Amino acid sequence: MDFDPVSTVMVWISTFGLLGLFTVALTERFVPVMPSYGLLLAVGIAAAEGTWSLPGALLASGAGSLVGCAACFYAVRVLGETRSRRLVFGAGRLFGMSTERTDRWIGTFRRNQTVLAFSLQLLPTVRLFAPAFAALLRGPSGRFLAATAAGIAVWNGVFVTAGYIAAHTIDTANATVLALGVLGGVLAVEAAVIGIGHSLRARCAPKVALHRN
Repeated sequence: MDFDPVSTVMVWISTFGLLGLFTVALTERFVPVMPSYGLLLAVGIAAAEGTWSLPGALLASGAGSLVGCAACFYAVRVLGETRSRRLVFGAGRLFGMSTERTDRWIGTFRRNQTVLAFSLQLLPTVRLFAPAFAALLRGPSGRFLAATAAGIAVWNGVFVTAGYIAAHTIDTANATVLALGVLGGVLAVEAAVIGIGHSLRARCAPKVALHRN
């Protein structure tokens, strides 16, 4: 008998239907037991197997993530700046983010709130702290939540759809093996993009220096 924990978890979630998926997506914002892209790939695979429809999976997972973001945002606002900063820095250290790095992200948010509210939802780990960063700035909540919703839609859409397509194109009955395989491919592409970006910046840096001189 194949060891397939992803299928086991998806079967458990599916007993509660889309409400279960909504709840898991919401909870993942506060208790990231597994990386969100791994969870979303599994959701897409389950949709391909008929556990729920693809549009339903996208809507339920996106709504759960957005409600989780909003809850974090307003909870940090209620705490006040001093206590909320202490909480954010403590949580950051728990997830491997130094105080200096957390402080830099807060400063970055101050300079470009709307664009970053969207783009930070596309970065692993940091996306969990984006609502807290935004709450510390006391900026307009409507603009932040709208940009965050767009970022969540892109992030969830990419991984749920990737899992869905992979389940229809890769021949394996083991959802865990399939999810790990797709995840490995996604991470390889991400590493390649980052490597190309670093290479381009390195090539451009000398040219910029020559122009300045």
